[in-house]
Amino acid sequence: MHQQKIDDDLRSIAKGNVLSDDWSKKIYSVDASEFEILPSTIIQVKDKEDISNICTYAYAKQLTITGRGAGTGLLGQSLSTGISLDFTKYMNKISEIENDYVIVQPGIVKAVLDKELKKKGKFLPPDPASSNFCTIGGMIANNSSGIHALGYGNTIDFLEGIEIIYSNGFIESLFKNTYNRHDLANKEINSIKTNKLNQLSKLFSSNILQYISLKFPKVTKNSCGYRIDTVFDTRKRYLPYKIFAASEGTLGITTLAKFRILDLPLYKSVMVIGFENILKAVKLVPTVLSLIPTSLELLDHSVLCYEKILRNKLNFKVNSNNNNNGGTLLFVEFAGDDVVKIESKIRSCKEKLYGYGEILEVTSDYVSSERIWSARKSALNNVMKLTVGSRKPISLIEDTIVNPEYLYDYTLFLLGIYKKYKLNYIFYGHAGNGNLHTRPLLDTASSKYNDIIASLATDVFSKVYELSGSITAEHGDGISRTKYISQMYGNTIFEIFKKIKFIFDPTNIMNPGKKIIQ
Repeated sequence: MHQQKIDDDLRSIAKGNVLSDDWSKKIYSVDASEFEILPSTIIQVKDKEDISNICTYAYAKQLTITGRGAGTGLLGQSLSTGISLDFTKYMNKISEIENDYVIVQPGIVKAVLDKELKKKGKFLPPDPASSNFCTIGGMIANNSSGIHALGYGNTIDFLEGIEIIYSNGFIESLFKNTYNRHDLANKEINSIKTNKLNQLSKLFSSNILQYISLKFPKVTKNSCGYRIDTVFDTRKRYLPYKIFAASEGTLGITTLAKFRILDLPLYKSVMVIGFENILKAVKLVPTVLSLIPTSLELLDHSVLCYEKILRNKLNFKVNSNNNNNGGTLLFVEFAGDDVVKIESKIRSCKEKLYGYGEILEVTSDYVSSERIWSARKSALNNVMKLTVGSRKPISLIEDTIVNPEYLYDYTLFLLGIYKKYKLNYIFYGHAGNGNLHTRPLLDTASSKYNDIIASLATDVFSKVYELSGSITAEHGDGISRTKYISQMYGNTIFEIFKKIKFIFDPTNIMNPGKKIIQ
């Protein structure tokens, strides 16, 4: 079918703006990854009926559809050659705020939602470094986390309902607290929509649930594959809406999402500790975790010396002269409604770390705390600026996670790998979760590039599998890591993933090439 005819048809169907000029395609061809893929058409969708009509047309014509938020994905999640649906222009509203939940459209920016929730003394804890730009829809697609996931949890933990549009245009509202799988099975199924929930539930026998519990990563954050470990909770309640978190838009298009929200803590205190090197810092992570912080973050000299974050942003002096003897910072936050308990934890933390690291700053002041967290959150932006010509910080292994008990050994292993391949590198991340954002600096124009990155990924991911970790904690699979999903989970679980994809998107038009390669 000729593209001009498709564009004309879409203009007659869609209420939103249909963009097909070369300049718009160029803009939408990139995200925060190294990929560039031109979409066939961009539609700034108006509402759910708009999306439903577009999906119905695309389903009939076998055209692919990919949802897009702010384009902050690091693995090309929102890039495709098909129709790109942009939610940011029109579908960016808060639909409802109550005492313990909020319902929002997918195109709302996280920082905008934060501002409105703060007025009511509430917050939605997941806070990615890109919060000032990223959208809630993108956060659901990736199961985003951020610096406070340690104390509160990830996007999937707060998701309590969703309105989804399937590839054939059917709209499904999933806002019940729980679904009875037996009721679904016993009903006369006349609806394709309800049948999807029934088919999904039938995949999970008691034996399969036990196998999933055994085989899934033993970590606090995971965005790899489909999160089938959350579809049934510990009380065996059926929560089908959870399957859409971390699915990268491969199962349907989100139009509304309901989240549990919390009261803002009355008190916070942030401590910054300097260590001689990263190994000394990560060795103390379990010690700090024993005090139950709400956040425990890391910035290594490999970031500090490149961008001089300390000198420019925090005014701390940590030795960062070279790759062998540079400083590392740990950022620790305690929060809650009992100031006495927080002060006690700060004292205990100082005592436990005495002689191991230097306490550089302790503050309960809002402005000082924001300055500290701003420096930590700016790490990714600063790393992205390290590109010089074809020499770039490569993202393939940048989001691995292991149990924090293994973090010292895992960090030692990574340093050994970089030494083996004679690579410069950067380290930062969510140390309290065992989630390190590390990237080698590689010349992508080198004839050895493909071999080096493939060998590096094999070495690192094999170690992650061995430690029951995940190859992606919060950034997702996207284009780069999808091919490694089957290796991480094994054939039994990967076959379940394939069945889930077929249930919700039988013709493979929803963001193809992500999660499942067909």
